[in-house]
Amino acid sequence: MKKYFYPAIFSKEGKAYNVKFIDFDDIFTFGIGFDDAYYMAQDALYNMLPEYKDKLPNPTYDYMKIKLNDGDFVTMVELDPIEHERKISSKTVNTTVTMPEWLKKLADNKGLNFSKILQEGLKKELNLL
Repeated sequence: MKKYFYPAIFSKEGKAYNVKFIDFDDIFTFGIGFDDAYYMAQDALYNMLPEYKDKLPNPTYDYMKIKLNDGDFVTMVELDPIEHERKISSKTVNTTVTMPEWLKKLADNKGLNFSKILQEGLKKELNLL
């Protein structure tokens, strides 16, 4: 799964910003100040993932044609489903690894943690570190 960037309309109201997504009819949020509003916008996208996971709409990149009210602006909000899953998932699974017996004996004698080493190696190989 890839990263997505969804355009959101930010409307200032006092110190708060209301946020409405162009590509989702039912996702709205707000925050006190821009930073908080952006954080809340990302959070709103992540919270809707279970509902849209297999059918995310294509982001609207031609958003410059959208009519905005005075003072409103569009900001792209990042949605990274893989990163989100990594942050919330703590489920572990067992897997079988095959290696030469002599290598396993050496590693066991050194007290090496196979799971830790394998996880770190996979993360490095997948550019997740």
